[in-house]
Amino acid sequence: MERPKVRFLNVQPFGDRFLITDPLGISESMVVSKELLIIMSLMDGTRTKEEIKLEFLRITGQILTEEDLSRVIDTLDRGLYLLSDRFRERLDAVRRKLLSSGVRKPAHAGVAYPDDPDVLKKFLEESLTCKGDLKPKGILVPHMDLRVARKTYGAVYSRIDGSWVRKVVILGVSHYFHEKPMSVCPLDFETPLGSVKVDREVVRRLKEKFDYDLEYDILSHLKEHSIEFQTLYVKLLFPEAEIVPIIVSYGEPEELKVMSKNILDAVGSKEGILVISSVDMSHVGKKFGDRVSYDPSWRDKEYIKLLCQMKNEEAFELLRKDENSTRIDGQFTNFVFVEMMKLLGSRGGELIDYAVYQERETDSRVSYAGIVFL
Repeated sequence: MERPKVRFLNVQPFGDRFLITDPLGISESMVVSKELLIIMSLMDGTRTKEEIKLEFLRITGQILTEEDLSRVIDTLDRGLYLLSDRFRERLDAVRRKLLSSGVRKPAHAGVAYPDDPDVLKKFLEESLTCKGDLKPKGILVPHMDLRVARKTYGAVYSRIDGSWVRKVVILGVSHYFHEKPMSVCPLDFETPLGSVKVDREVVRRLKEKFDYDLEYDILSHLKEHSIEFQTLYVKLLFPEAEIVPIIVSYGEPEELKVMSKNILDAVGSKEGILVISSVDMSHVGKKFGDRVSYDPSWRDKEYIKLLCQMKNEEAFELLRKDENSTRIDGQFTNFVFVEMMKLLGSRGGELIDYAVYQERETDSRVSYAGIVFL
């Protein structure tokens, strides 16, 4: 392997060492030394083995022999930590097995929400504060931990008259590594309240509209909570509805507009369609790399106002101009969502609820909102 490349992995301190975990769940977790972590960081696919040795010597002052480096590369390859033929073969096998299963198991039941059906039903129903009579084109709701943001979830969902909802397009965000700009999950979502069926015919039509494989990043859906949390309310309030679960990971405005049109074209009839943008707002503080925590509401309110007015390009540029300094994680998902609202004839959005959650032990804050688009 002339230019080895370590694939996307999570790293966190572990005493005087570092814990490496795989967000896709293919490789085993491992604890590595600082020196090994440096070697892995140099394996970015651009350096030859000789260049890795020279850079390691420059950084550490230590000599890395050809034999030792070859041993490290072989060990990492056998452990499936490198983007290699061995890893791609395993990835394809795991992907095929998952797709053939037809089911996506709940990843957060018993942690972020109750796993007992009766307890969960009560937990969700307690958040519903009114009898809804609205028939919105779409809603923007959090994917924040349900135990934290249940009030905001309920404030939005309780306003909907669910009798008309036949199909729900859930737009999530990418919390795990995605190679493609957009991905779709063709699997039924199992929940403690029962299975939420995916409209496989819509998924099939959607796949035909893109020149890349929309199921390529399927493993990133396995732990993704931005879609899972919404399926609970969908099953409770719209039990017969089918879903189209989509993750929007990145893209330029023109590309995102094409996604929006393609999704609605694949859905076909616009009757009985509800679109959900499952996003949180700002992420600030030490947990996210800031020196200190601060109140991000000034940025959120500016952004939310533009979304409600469906000034999509302005909202997108607002975040891009300072590289999304408060880390609003719905930048791409919301662009697709608002374009879909335009195509569906929405008059705009109404802010229902807004909150900032403060995690004092990490001096960090996450904000979230609930918006209804009629």
